[in-house]
Amino acid sequence: MKNTVLKAEGLCKSFATNGIQNHVLTNINLELYEGDFTVIMGSSGSGKSTLLYSLSGMDTVTNGSVIYKEQDVTKMKENQLSKLRRTEFGFVFQQMNLVSNLTLFENVVVPGYLPKVKSVREVNDRGSMLLEKVGITNQQKRLPSQVSGGEQQRACIARALINSPSVIFADEPTGALNKSTGREVLDLLTQINEEGQSILMVTHDVKAAVRANRILYIEDGNIVGEMNLNKYNKENKKAVETQITSWLLARGW
Repeated sequence: MKNTVLKAEGLCKSFATNGIQNHVLTNINLELYEGDFTVIMGSSGSGKSTLLYSLSGMDTVTNGSVIYKEQDVTKMKENQLSKLRRTEFGFVFQQMNLVSNLTLFENVVVPGYLPKVKSVREVNDRGSMLLEKVGITNQQKRLPSQVSGGEQQRACIARALINSPSVIFADEPTGALNKSTGREVLDLLTQINEEGQSILMVTHDVKAAVRANRILYIEDGNIVGEMNLNKYNKENKKAVETQITSWLLARGW
């Protein structure tokens, strides 16, 4: 039986525009499991990114709770949320958000200094190890503007891993990359998942979704479908892509 790493109960998100109530998330009940590669899919405006941000404490909710290690994330104060996001969660976005005047190495290690749990040397050693892991050791002294988009995203993945997070939240991490570079980033995410890292990723791309062992389909703020798969296997990727596509089309994708 899998261990639950994060749980949502009755999660709702709404806002008013010109007196009209808009419901973005409606009564979401969800468990994320340790070691899973979970993907959220749905049409544009369905609420998939809002769900990811709500689960990670990046966005506030109207009702419901998000439970992490027996704590309700939705009731945390901002300083508690900041610490949680810094130490327990990792983030990889479509837009890399690297600090332009810091080298790739500095971008990776600076978040590791903030918790003040490890020494500077320990953080630097981990940063060097992660940069080697993601394959950009030879670029570590360069600024983000001096490397490719794929190399920037590799640095973002290393940065997300610097504090050994329980979950990595990835929002369209290949959305700004070309096909081959996007595949390399997905290979890297798949590798760290195979090593035990829990990942929750939002994507609209079936070729990205095939990396998951669990797919959730969201429509109008509700989870209306779930597909469970075996762990990614390159050998049967095409067959799984076809399977996922058929499943999505049956849900009006």
